[in-house]
Amino acid sequence: MWSKTAMFLMVRVKVQSRWGFMLPVPLRVMDEFLEALTDLARVGEVALRYVPVPREESSRKHLFWVKALSPSGIISAFHSVLKDLRRHKGLEVVDVETGDVRVKVHLK
Repeated sequence: MWSKTAMFLMVRVKVQSRWGFMLPVPLRVMDEFLEALTDLARVGEVALRYVPVPREESSRKHLFWVKALSPSGIISAFHSVLKDLRRHKGLEVVDVETGDVRVKVHLK
């Protein structure tokens, strides 16, 4: 049975005066990478709970900001967005042209 889901994230970079290149990234690899990164972020969040709060004000503000933010939640949200976009084969995610450089990211 034919599936219309995207299998690759195609990243194309082209400079006008030179040859460009295309980098196909399999979405299976991205899925596995994001799952591993989420697990690693969760371990870091648990480890940060046991880090004592420093006495210096600037360090304290920085540590509170890092503890309040949930990196694993952000990564898993990005992963779910990528899974939702996977159903739209042929979708151009990014198409940016600045000066001589053109970057294009699409699902194929």
